[in-house]
Amino acid sequence: MGLTSLVLLLIPSFGVALAADVIDVWTKESYEPGDKVKVEGYTNVTGTVTVIITNSTGYEILSLTDDPDAKGEFLVDFPLGEDASAGTYEVNATVGSIYNTTSFEVVAESDGGEETMNLEDLLSAIERAFRFIEKVNATAMALQEEDYDMELFWEKLNGLNESLTELYENIDLENVAASVEDFRDLRKEISQLSGLLSSITKNVKQEKAWQFTERMRRQIRDLEGKIEGLGESAGVDEFRSNLEAYERKLERLWLTLNTTILHDELEVYLKELEGVTQGVDSGFDGLGDEGHTLKEMYTLQARIEVFNATVKRMDERGKDMNKLREKLGNAEQLMEQMQHQFNEKNWGKMKGTIDDANESLRGVGKTIRDMNRSNNGGNGKGNGNK
Repeated sequence: MGLTSLVLLLIPSFGVALAADVIDVWTKESYEPGDKVKVEGYTNVTGTVTVIITNSTGYEILSLTDDPDAKGEFLVDFPLGEDASAGTYEVNATVGSIYNTTSFEVVAESDGGEETMNLEDLLSAIERAFRFIEKVNATAMALQEEDYDMELFWEKLNGLNESLTELYENIDLENVAASVEDFRDLRKEISQLSGLLSSITKNVKQEKAWQFTERMRRQIRDLEGKIEGLGESAGVDEFRSNLEAYERKLERLWLTLNTTILHDELEVYLKELEGVTQGVDSGFDGLGDEGHTLKEMYTLQARIEVFNATVKRMDERGKDMNKLREKLGNAEQLMEQMQHQFNEKNWGKMKGTIDDANESLRGVGKTIRDMNRSNNGGNGKGNGNK
């Protein structure tokens, strides 16, 4: 595991996590009937992207696919019919198990009025809404694990879940049109909930990016001191020069992430941050076996930092973390041994100590995930979370 994984290690994964598997999707805010709709996006996941368009009545009208290019960018487009009904159209982009959503407005009423839904259409639309809530619920639970205040979100999600359940169980078979109108109102609430989650996710990503940038700055300064102990060589000189450039870039990113930035701008900064981690990772390759061992040590250090921060948060919630804290304590003691072994340039002992420390951490991540899941559960049809 190289330093390219440090972002994932330092920033735990939640659906749309920094430098983990992500997909972003966007389009214009509004179109008129007859316009061509262009949906664009980016993903770092290899695979075909599926884009599903749902119209203002909650009915799936189109499913398109595209294979991202070498940069991870994808694009699909389609014409709106001249009779397209006005309202909010949802866009859901999926690749593998990763998804993201956006929406656009059709701003003119068609001559034929709004599209009608029969009972079968309505039931299908409600089922799709429940599936969407399940996905939103999973993302929100991961955000909650990051200690973000989700109280307002859970209140809205549970209320929407209860309303959908009540509608599902009490459709007026004598007046399906009335139930359709009720569902259209709930679709607006779903769109608002999606927007709220998108805003929360963006805030969490920015905060985590800032924290990670600060950690990377400290680690690079520490690394600059350590490579002095590797002697003089062309590889060491080049790595040192690159580290100085990365340090300047991280300073700029750190200052920017202290400000309020737009979602699209944040994604640009996240890509730059990922580029720094990849650059540091590749720099170790020019240092031979010593560089590889040093890289393993820093990866281990990152794991310990993440686990310590998570254990501290869970301890504050009143969970018994004594066993995990003991494992982390053992790993930290081994890290101190590694520092001495590095100073003595005893690479063989360092590798053995790294293996021992990784063994000490075995199962910590899974235990933390299981403990978090035990606090959460239920979704859809009356089982929202808080």
